[in-house]
Amino acid sequence: MKNAGIIRYVDNPNDYFRNERALSNHPGFNYPLIWAPIKSEHKPALIEALWKSHEELSGYIGWAKQLRRWDVKTISRFVDEYIMAIPPNQHCLFFIGSEVVGMGSLVSCYTPFDAQISLWVTSGYHGRGIGKKIVDTLEHLAFRVWGFEQLFYEHDAENKNSKKLPQKCGFTFSHTFETEKYGDKESGFWFSWVKNRPEGLPDGILQGRAIEDFTRL
Repeated sequence: MKNAGIIRYVDNPNDYFRNERALSNHPGFNYPLIWAPIKSEHKPALIEALWKSHEELSGYIGWAKQLRRWDVKTISRFVDEYIMAIPPNQHCLFFIGSEVVGMGSLVSCYTPFDAQISLWVTSGYHGRGIGKKIVDTLEHLAFRVWGFEQLFYEHDAENKNSKKLPQKCGFTFSHTFETEKYGDKESGFWFSWVKNRPEGLPDGILQGRAIEDFTRL
């Protein structure tokens, strides 16, 4: 019973996603752009989106290079790892109708008080405002639910689909760094962008604390 209050208050921010504007059809489509935490029942739609985006993803994501060689068990195990991610790490799918048009993740970053956004948009859906919607959604979760102080967005210098998005979403340049190359098109030189938690927001529901603080018996 101690956790009931937490569940009730966690539901409140969803009003942000339920308003009339959020549920209107996405521009150029006959359905709204909606999101949901990844679940087992999403596997077929997610696999279809991954295979469709294989060439683009393999350029900048190491595991995607072997994607089309995976058997059913490997794919299922891969998706299960995302489903069972330990909060505040969380992975969400974005749909137009029944089709997965993108995936966004909120993951731990440099300190316990910040987080990082990672995302991909399904091949054929770039330039339709979907990437920005994914960022806006995850930003809402990061600042208003988890209460993180900073949110990072990072991309390889050669990733053209990611270069403009952080600035469009209000992120500012933070730093650059070099890392090992995993994708076929990666340069190994990365840009990091950051956005600070807006002033005047009410306290985040979890305030960056571990989920165990609220679920421990």
